Amino acid sequence: MPGQAIKADLNLDMFLPLFALRKLHVQGLEQSTLADDARRVGAAHDIVIAGDPEPDRNSFTRTDQYSFVQAGVPALAMKFGWEPGSPEYHMWRDWLRDRYHSTADDLSQPVDLVAAAQFNSFFADLVREVANDPATPHYLESSFFRRFETGQ
Repeated sequence: MPGQAIKADLNLDMFLPLFALRKLHVQGLEQSTLADDARRVGAAHDIVIAGDPEPDRNSFTRTDQYSFVQAGVPALAMKFGWEPGSPEYHMWRDWLRDRYHSTADDLSQPVDLVAAAQFNSFFADLVREVANDPATPHYLESSFFRRFETGQ
């Protein structure tokens, strides 16, 4: 498929439904017009849409969507959100420490099925919103990644 035919990349890599969904941390949120779609759909689902709380980890450039980003395709990567020091934060940190890329990263994962279903509903609406919008998402003038979109 030619790259120009791809409107956006909405990455599900490690969205981690470990706890109730009240907030999503969205990597790439500050980079493109996809932020408007994510915030609009999030509001309709009573989900706070927030940027990456740990940008120094450079997760946006280290996960699956980055090959799309380098091809100029606007992208978002979504993870269940938490507040610093909250029980959700500790669950997430424990998962990273104990399960991520280990033999414990298996089918016995703790999954909040209600939260996963809520995320699926949000995600389906976001995909529909982006796909049905006649406008093509694009990187913001202020985005470092705009250079890939424009060939600069």
